[in-house]
Amino acid sequence: MSGPRSSLALTLLAIATRAAEFDPWFGDGMVLQRDQPIVVRGTARAGAAVLVRLGDVGIGVDADADGRWTARFPARPASTRPVELEAKDGVADARLGDILVGDVWLTAGQSNMEFPLRREAHAAEELPKATAALVRLRHHAFAGQYHGATRLDAETIARLTPERFFAGSWQRCSPESAAEVSAVGYYFARRVAATTGVPVGLVNYAVGGAPIESFISADALRRSPDFGRKVAGDWLANESLDGSFVRLRARQHLAGATRAPKDAQGPNHGYKPGFAWAAGPGRITAYAIKGVLWYQGESNAIRAVDVAEYAGLMKLLVTDWREQWRDPGLPFLTCQLPAIAEPARLHWPRFREVQRRLEESTERYGLAVTLDLGAPKDVHPKEKREVGERLARWALFHWYGHDEIRPSGPLPTQAVYDGQTITIAFRFGQGLAFKPGVPPQLEVLCEGSADAGEFRPAGPARIVGDRLVIDFPADPSAPQRAPVVVRYAWAMNAQAALVNDAGLPATPFELRVKR
Repeated sequence: MSGPRSSLALTLLAIATRAAEFDPWFGDGMVLQRDQPIVVRGTARAGAAVLVRLGDVGIGVDADADGRWTARFPARPASTRPVELEAKDGVADARLGDILVGDVWLTAGQSNMEFPLRREAHAAEELPKATAALVRLRHHAFAGQYHGATRLDAETIARLTPERFFAGSWQRCSPESAAEVSAVGYYFARRVAATTGVPVGLVNYAVGGAPIESFISADALRRSPDFGRKVAGDWLANESLDGSFVRLRARQHLAGATRAPKDAQGPNHGYKPGFAWAAGPGRITAYAIKGVLWYQGESNAIRAVDVAEYAGLMKLLVTDWREQWRDPGLPFLTCQLPAIAEPARLHWPRFREVQRRLEESTERYGLAVTLDLGAPKDVHPKEKREVGERLARWALFHWYGHDEIRPSGPLPTQAVYDGQTITIAFRFGQGLAFKPGVPPQLEVLCEGSADAGEFRPAGPARIVGDRLVIDFPADPSAPQRAPVVVRYAWAMNAQAALVNDAGLPATPFELRVKR
């Protein structure tokens, strides 16, 4: 027998004799999320009775007509004692070992989150000792990773599907496995695990160059009255998406690729709206996680119109992800863009302010200020250890009960004018100080100024307790010239002049002045 009938027969035979298997998410050395019900999924023969065992607890389930099965285990506390996960269906056993119960943190964003530990400033010191027993890694390489401005080969283009775009598996933390993982994520996980004793699983889905739109589900974008246009028609011709880098690079990758996987939005690519979500985080929403580390924005900070949209897009992403994971309090920890000195980064000061205000207005949302960690001529600064440490500070303070840790540099709450001085109050401003040799870059906009170009230098300034006080005596001859806006470190390559007692820098800011 040959031809279509023989192929069908072989397929049916394979299904009929299929042994129990776990879904690709599961693996030796993984971390299961503590304190939430544990969902285990897999495949077996259609209708097969499957016994699934996690440690000393077993649950019997039946595979459906497609051979799919799901077992749900009660929530467990964190544990450093490894357990086994086993599935038996009478044909063969599937067994995984060295599984810990702890916290799973997902990292996502673009190249500065993707940036591997092997390239980080402290790699020579860190990699030889990267053997943290409580840290487990799941790094996902993606199709076309580290590819330049030329066409992708046919094999890579064939991987541009949600099922094949990312490739990765669970690994124990070692110098070999840690080398390729997100440096920011690694340092975060190392600090959290070492401080708390709780196992940490780090899952990385970052895509170098990706705009925020690629990590929001296409359905969420489509339903949005503000952003539905971003998934209308061929995305490579959609002017509502950044054209100076995102679509240009995608066209370079896909040039002449007539067989690229595609749909009504056009050919697939890591930058396509909704695609990175569908290929990565969107495939694991059945499995509980602790929170999200997000470092992204460089591709959305090039045009003023994209900067203006970013707050709405980030709020949409947060809402979408929390709904997808059925966790309205899912923590998000984000990274503010650092200092830089490149003409293309003209809008970074405004973008940093957007990021600051998102932290201010979003529940269970943190912001690591990185103003002092940039490289003047490099959009990929190599100092990532301190970025990861600052994210860990937020997590340890807010979600692990470490009140002794200062979670952030000073974050402004209000500016008040009394006719003689502008006084700025801060959260986390304990021990507020000027960094020696770094003058504070303070500016004021007064009533009657035509536009933001009329900001003028403000000062002198002094510190009183945890407040910043700027001398600004009223001018009797021009009472209408009172200050209305004050801002700090408002430049691409601004220096971090204000710090608190932990040496953490204040965020750049722009505040309306109250009277």
